[in-house]
Amino acid sequence: MSDITVSPAPAGSPPVNPFQGRRPGRRWISRAFAGLSILATLMALAVLFVVLWYIGGRGIEYMTTAFFTNLPLQTPEGMRNCIIGTVILVMLSSVLGVPLGMLCGIYLAEYARKGWFTYAARLVIDLLAGTPTILLGVIAWQLVVVPMHHQSGWSGALALAFIMVPIIARATEEMLRLVPHAHREASAGLGASHAQTLFRVILPAAKAGISTGIMLAIARVAGETAPLLFTALGNDQAVYDPNQPYPSLTLKIWQYSQSAEASWRHQAWTGVLALVSLVLIFTAAVRFTVREKK
Repeated sequence: MSDITVSPAPAGSPPVNPFQGRRPGRRWISRAFAGLSILATLMALAVLFVVLWYIGGRGIEYMTTAFFTNLPLQTPEGMRNCIIGTVILVMLSSVLGVPLGMLCGIYLAEYARKGWFTYAARLVIDLLAGTPTILLGVIAWQLVVVPMHHQSGWSGALALAFIMVPIIARATEEMLRLVPHAHREASAGLGASHAQTLFRVILPAAKAGISTGIMLAIARVAGETAPLLFTALGNDQAVYDPNQPYPSLTLKIWQYSQSAEASWRHQAWTGVLALVSLVLIFTAAVRFTVREKK
């Protein structure tokens, strides 16, 4: 039992904290950890700004109108087909990866029961999240490229979808688990079914976190190169049919960065800047769309 005794406070006086003033060092420890947290945040932001400054300094000089309107084989060189190809590849992969990942996360958070199947599902998701992306590209190559006998945009989109699914599934599951159980009980008390509670109460409450997970997944696949090397393959022509070898900005950046031509290396830096800009614009647009209404 504690030796602390508290005498009754006079009527009308504020409540007395028996621990107040006994450990003044706690305040300094708290301030020290707060300062360390702020310092770590500033260091992370500094690294981000240095990277953006370096990429911008190397790529902005060669970012001309021709870069967005011309093809790689034209003079002056451009990456119009690669930019459009990357956007289409990300869209195609999102059509499969986003619903599949969300449904998997919803099942694990709302419907799964303890047992071998739930354990196996979580294990598979964790394994996919930690698998090197080039191996996921090999799976897409075996599933699509081998039967079709040639590389295509479909195989590249499937490889990117494999990368998106575990990220979105985990984000969805964790965000749904953070929704207080009282929300579910209140909805059930009003006579709502489980499906109505899910779509009208739980998902709206978790939409900010789920959208963040989706943005992270899209940003991840937008910068992937290895799975596309033997699935989409790349194309210097303005070909947007997913049944053909497909252009990609990351593939062209990788190809140009390996070249001895100075102009191609400059194009690679401009392509990196364009890719980062696309991801930032998309992220800002999604944040603006799903922001909380006050």
